[in-house]
Amino acid sequence: MLALAVVVGLLLIRQGSFSSLYDAEYVGASVCGDCHTQIYPQWERSPHANMTRDASAASVVGDFNNVDWFSNSDPSAPTAKMYTEDGQYFMALRHPTSGDFVPFPIERVVGYQYRQVYLTREDGGVLRRLPLQWSNDLQDYFSYWNFQEKRPTTAPDLWDQMRPLNSAWNLFCARCHTTNLTIDNKDAAHTLAQTHWVDEGIACEACHGPGSAHVNYMSGNPVNRIAAWVNSKLRDQPVAFIANAAKLEKGAAMSVCARCHGADIFRKTMDTYRLYEPGYSDSGRINDLSDHFRETKLTPRNGPPTMETWADARPKGIGMLFRSFIESSCYQNAEPRCYQCHNPHDNKLPAQAGMLHPSPQSDQYCLDCHAPIAQDQAAHTGHAPATSGSHCYDCHMPRHIMVAATGVLRYTRTHTMSDIPDPAATAQFGQDNAPNACNDCHQDKSVQWVMEQLAQRP
Repeated sequence: MLALAVVVGLLLIRQGSFSSLYDAEYVGASVCGDCHTQIYPQWERSPHANMTRDASAASVVGDFNNVDWFSNSDPSAPTAKMYTEDGQYFMALRHPTSGDFVPFPIERVVGYQYRQVYLTREDGGVLRRLPLQWSNDLQDYFSYWNFQEKRPTTAPDLWDQMRPLNSAWNLFCARCHTTNLTIDNKDAAHTLAQTHWVDEGIACEACHGPGSAHVNYMSGNPVNRIAAWVNSKLRDQPVAFIANAAKLEKGAAMSVCARCHGADIFRKTMDTYRLYEPGYSDSGRINDLSDHFRETKLTPRNGPPTMETWADARPKGIGMLFRSFIESSCYQNAEPRCYQCHNPHDNKLPAQAGMLHPSPQSDQYCLDCHAPIAQDQAAHTGHAPATSGSHCYDCHMPRHIMVAATGVLRYTRTHTMSDIPDPAATAQFGQDNAPNACNDCHQDKSVQWVMEQLAQRP
C-alpha cells in the first residue's frame, strides 16, 4: 500500500518544465555532493580537487626542515632558505644587492603529484608565485623557468621572476587551478588583485557549468529527479540545467578539457578561454572553444617550449598534448573523447582498467572502430601477441611529448593516435629531432631497416 501511495503521489505531481538554454549561478562542490554521493568521494580524492590548497602539513610536499638551497651559478652561498616558524611555512630569498634573506610566508600551494608551486600574498592581494618549486623527481627545489629556458639560476634572476604580469597567480593561473575565478579589481601592473573563487581546485562546476538552476529543479520536485534519470539513461537526453560532456557536440564537449589543457593559444585568445563556461547559454556565454583548437600553426620548432614541435612539425612540448589529440585523424573523423580513457571524476585513474597503458582493453577501444585489424592483429603489428609492439599504444601513441615540468626531462605519450611511425622523417632529420616508434624500441637497427620492415607489412 505504501508503494502504491508513493506512485499515486508522484503521478499527482507533474514534472517541471525546463529550458534547453539557461544561465545559472555557481553553488560549490559540496552542494553537488549532497545528491551525488558516489561520484563526489571519487572527486574529493582526485588531483583536480586537491590542486590548490592552503599551506599545511597535509598539503605541503616540499622539504621545509631548515633547508639551504644553492643555485648552480653560486654554490658558495645559499640563494634561498626554506623553513617553518610557529606552523607557518617560509621561503626566504637572498636579496641580490643587500645579501639579506627576505622571508616570504607561504599562504597556498599548487599541485603535489609531480611538482609543487608556492604562493605568497602581497599587501595588494596578489598571490605571487615564488620562483622555486619542489620537484618530486629531484626531491629538491628547482627554478622551473631557468630549467625550461636553459639559463643559469642566480639570485637576481629569481627576484626578476616575481615581476612579470603572469607571476600574479590569482590573475592568471588561477583560472585553471580553481573553479570560477572572479577578478573584482586589479591594476595594470598586477600589484593589486581583488579576486575570489567558488572552489579551490577544479571542482564539479568547472566541467559541468554553474549548477544553481539544476539544484533548484532537482530539489523542488521529486518527479523531476525520476524524469531526469529516465530521460538521460533511456532517452539519451541532456539533464536539466547542467552540462554533461557525453551529451554535448564534439567541439563543446572537448572544450571542457581544452579550456585548461589546450595551452597552445595566442595571448589574444586568453580572455576567450578565461570567460568560457560549460553549458547551454541563454545570454550568449562562450561554451565552445573548438574554433581555437588549431589556431596556432604547426611549423618545425615553432616558438617557445610550450609550443615546441619536432623537426617534422609534430607536437612535442607538453603544452601541445591536447593539440596532438586534435591533430589525429581519429579525432577529426570520429568521436573520441578524453573521458573515454581518463576517469573524469578521479582524473588520475583510467575510465576502465587497462585504458591508460598498452593492454587488451586499450586495444579494444581502437578495434571497435578498426574492425578489419582485429581479424589478424599480429599481421598488422608484425609482433607476437602480448609482446612489446603488439599493442596499439606501442606504435600509435609513442612517448614523443616532452615534459620538463619537474626539472627532469622525460617523455609521455603523444595523443596523435592515428600517427604512423614515419622513418622517412627520421632519415631526414635524425631520431633525436624526428623520432619514430619503431626506432624507439629497435635502437640497434637503422632507419633503413625500419623502412624495409614497414614495406613488408600487409
